[in-house]
Amino acid sequence: MSLPPELRVLCFKLSSTSPSDLPRLTPTLLRHVSCCQAPLSSSAGNAAQADASASSVLVHKLKTQLSTLLNGKSPEGRFTAVVLIKAVVEVGGWEILHGVESWVRGLLSILGKPDAAAVKELCVMTLTKIYSMTQQYQTLVREITTPTLPTFVTSCLNLISTSSKKVSAGPASLEEVVFQSFAMLVPRHTAIFRPFVSQIRVAVRPFLAPTSSDGFFTSSSLRNSARRLSVILHQTAAKNTSGEEWGKAVRGLIKDIHMTADHVFRAVVEDWESSAGYIGEAVDVNLELHGGSTTGEDLPLWIGIHAGVERLTGRLELLAEYLKVETAVPVAVPLGSIMDMVTRMLSIAIPSPSSSAAKSEARLHPAIDRDERDGLWVGMPQIYVAALQLVDAISARLEANFLPLAQESFDQLAWVFEYGKHSPEFRLIAYVVAAQVLFYVGQSFNQLQCDKLTSIYQACCKDLQEAHTNSIDIAAVDDAGSKTQGNRNTEAFLRSKVTVPTEHHIADPALNDAARKLLPMFLSHLPQQYLKLATRSLVDRTAILTHNKDAMLASVLNPMFANNGAALPSILPHLSRDFGHDAIVEILLRPRMPLVPSTATRTINNEAVDGESEDEDMELNPESTLPPDNNTSTFAPIHQDPFAVAPQPSFGSSTDTPQHTLLHHSTFGTDNATGAIPSMNGNFLDAKESSGGSRPHHDQPDDPMAQDDDDSDDESVHLTMQLDSDSDDDNE
Repeated sequence: MSLPPELRVLCFKLSSTSPSDLPRLTPTLLRHVSCCQAPLSSSAGNAAQADASASSVLVHKLKTQLSTLLNGKSPEGRFTAVVLIKAVVEVGGWEILHGVESWVRGLLSILGKPDAAAVKELCVMTLTKIYSMTQQYQTLVREITTPTLPTFVTSCLNLISTSSKKVSAGPASLEEVVFQSFAMLVPRHTAIFRPFVSQIRVAVRPFLAPTSSDGFFTSSSLRNSARRLSVILHQTAAKNTSGEEWGKAVRGLIKDIHMTADHVFRAVVEDWESSAGYIGEAVDVNLELHGGSTTGEDLPLWIGIHAGVERLTGRLELLAEYLKVETAVPVAVPLGSIMDMVTRMLSIAIPSPSSSAAKSEARLHPAIDRDERDGLWVGMPQIYVAALQLVDAISARLEANFLPLAQESFDQLAWVFEYGKHSPEFRLIAYVVAAQVLFYVGQSFNQLQCDKLTSIYQACCKDLQEAHTNSIDIAAVDDAGSKTQGNRNTEAFLRSKVTVPTEHHIADPALNDAARKLLPMFLSHLPQQYLKLATRSLVDRTAILTHNKDAMLASVLNPMFANNGAALPSILPHLSRDFGHDAIVEILLRPRMPLVPSTATRTINNEAVDGESEDEDMELNPESTLPPDNNTSTFAPIHQDPFAVAPQPSFGSSTDTPQHTLLHHSTFGTDNATGAIPSMNGNFLDAKESSGGSRPHHDQPDDPMAQDDDDSDDESVHLTMQLDSDSDDDNE
């Protein structure tokens, strides 16, 4: 093992550069560390004798320099030391880990110093990496993790409790790093974290379901990390009780969602009745809308309808997180209570001036003012989205066991889609849930259920066509050819005012992806006899315009038939035009394509083998030869199909089958219309040449049917002669 020069350069730069100038060299130093894996991860005994002493000296020098910078007074030097220590530990592995105790104590001391928040974040990341890597070594766990991890947890809690008071001054990235660190370490060291559970719950509570009434902004990544940590804390319960703690937390959260909904939905008179036994409490409509608590036992106080909608959606997202995060033991999911709560969230209908009479609307409470009602209508799409995200989390967790809930979920989705389809976020999650439902129960839909999908597939096709750059606004086509010039000018002017060019449409990539995945499901997972012709035409047109290969394949593989039983025209030409080089399309176009033989590779050895095989065929199958021609003195062997049925008395010969039906699948349109399939015992190349040489194209007329009859008669004569000769031999 040769000593890498990067190790010498690394030690030289650390010793010759001022600590204040090291941060700008950090990227270069990290690149040098990544090239020093061999000396850092190898012990001195495994190295070559010539390089052992030099390598150990340089590695020891590097460790000493990092320790000096870590414990020094320069903030820049401490920053560089933290970054390099993390890289050295990751590259060195065991050889570095068993000597990092002094580094761990130095990193813990930085958490209590008035360094920048970025340095403390790096310290938390580095310590988390060290604790994670030492888990597989019980010796290191006893020597490093067990003595220092409680100090690390206490220091982190002090950091986030101090920064939470100044959270409005800047982004709370430190809290996010701490929550992610705890979420990674809690499952590995549950006993160490058990005494700190109550403090951790208090620290994460403000970020679980934040509202506009909190006075600070919470990013989505911070919310997700806090929710994940809150869910993982159930693993710190005593032995064999973590599953019970998980179920207790889920049931309590469902109750909290109902209680929040009692306040948020007070502007309407609900028709929903709980099937899980929940009885709502009376809400005083004369008081200002509020919820939460000022104590630490509940989430922070919220005031107003907008904050109430945010709190309700936050609780729903937290419940979905309980289903996404893995558990240490099997748990019992209260599906009945969850689906009952989802039904309530999706049962509130948004009033719309264009709503049809068949659609029911929510009854309004007369004591609630218009501002609160309007705030509820504005926030209902967010509640729809959170409820459907919960359904999607259930389907992802249960997988095939989601089948009993699929039909109920579809009915709720089909009913609420009319009220939330104007929201892109709602359509996105609606397409995802619809694809899950169709995957499990789509083939069992009847006519009524297929009709419920009308608005969903129309919105799906519209989103795809608008997102495609080459889509055409059909409504803008001038079809007023028979009208007067004045009318045409007027309509052209009006259309120019209201038509928005589709090429300027800003599409959501996630929405487009969900719609593209859902479009093939309408063709492959639904009974096509229940789809209307207009529906199928719209889906096929959208698949062609958007070049959706999966949808076009599904259309070809699932043809639609008219009322008289005739199949409608296939879009296979469009599929072959757009994806002609695709392997699946090639299989559809040419399902059974035989190999094309070539006579150029035939050798003398193959000719000898063919001659022996032909002799064996002539001895074993005398009926396979033709009768002698008057103009020739030799027989031309014809190689029969080894899988063909031999001719039997009182049955038609196998050659009675019209050959033009077989040539469609077994030839490439050659001029030899009567070419037979060569024998499997002989050489395929020689068989093709011999059969072609015995039948020149310029002498033989193109009459395969007459030739078949002659061959059949000749074979019958040979069969009779063979039977007679066998009888004579037996008599003798």
